[in-house]
Amino acid sequence: MPGRVKTFRKDLLAYLLIVVLFPFLLSDDYYHSVGVIVGLHAIVAIGLGLVMGLAGQISLGQAGFWGIGAYTSAVLSAKYGISPVLGILAGAIVPGIVAFFVARAIAGLQGYYLAMATLAFGYIVQIGITEWESVTGGANGMISIPSLDVFGIGTSEVSMYYLVWGVVTLVLLFSLNIMNSRVGRAYRAIHKSEIAATSMGIHVAHFKLGAFVASGMFAGISGALYAHYMGILDPQPFGLHESIKFLTMVVIGGMSSIWGALIGAVIINAISEVLLVLSEHFPWLKGDIDTIVFGAILVAIIMFMPEGLVPRLRSWAKKPKSSVRAANRSEKAEMETVA
Repeated sequence: MPGRVKTFRKDLLAYLLIVVLFPFLLSDDYYHSVGVIVGLHAIVAIGLGLVMGLAGQISLGQAGFWGIGAYTSAVLSAKYGISPVLGILAGAIVPGIVAFFVARAIAGLQGYYLAMATLAFGYIVQIGITEWESVTGGANGMISIPSLDVFGIGTSEVSMYYLVWGVVTLVLLFSLNIMNSRVGRAYRAIHKSEIAATSMGIHVAHFKLGAFVASGMFAGISGALYAHYMGILDPQPFGLHESIKFLTMVVIGGMSSIWGALIGAVIINAISEVLLVLSEHFPWLKGDIDTIVFGAILVAIIMFMPEGLVPRLRSWAKKPKSSVRAANRSEKAEMETVA
């Protein structure tokens, strides 16, 4: 246990150093804006990691919760003059309520049926946003969404970067705390075998519902921050493409690791940026080529590294130490035999 605490502290210290120093290492506003988007995606991915990694469920409609949060805060602040801070609060609560009812409705589904149900939910949300023109602006979208100026820190790229990554840190600590608590152990038992978990007295449906609501609220918070950061909204980012992107982030990083969801968000956004740069030299890379690339990555990870990148790296890091310990035990046994 002390070793795990020490490793956790090292990971957290390295994370905080990178987050704090990033704007100083790359001082251009463009990189700060990329950092903001990575942070917003990381919040959604961590929430999805709770659903997939802990509760053992799959969701192909996470962009739907993201969109509900974004439009809730945008409509309240742009049309009714409510403070963006209160708008973000509502942007967390409304998707949480929606997630509660969706989770209750699909509670008996598993595997392909669950994936199809969440996929349909995502489509319904995107079509609803597009068709509810009087409120959401329809396909034309919304403009003049108030920017966020929390505690008077301003609305610059750097201030938004630190605000978003402050939220990422809170979400990360909350999720890691769950993972390492009694609740986390119950979730891991559910993930391995629902039947065994039920026989141990764990209320499986209750825990699954909690993970789904938490992931919906995380996505809503991210969506609300996205709306106030961009200043404009349209339904396009809240469809299947973005849901697949979130799913790929969690799978590539490792479904059983909260850190994996965070690192997956960084990797996928880095690949997007590389494709964007390459498309300036190779026009055939423009368009939806990133969807093909993410799909190929998803297939490759599932085939060759199903546990994900972070768990694989951790197992590689542990191997040399365990080999040394085994060698020491063998040497000691030989010495005892000789004596």
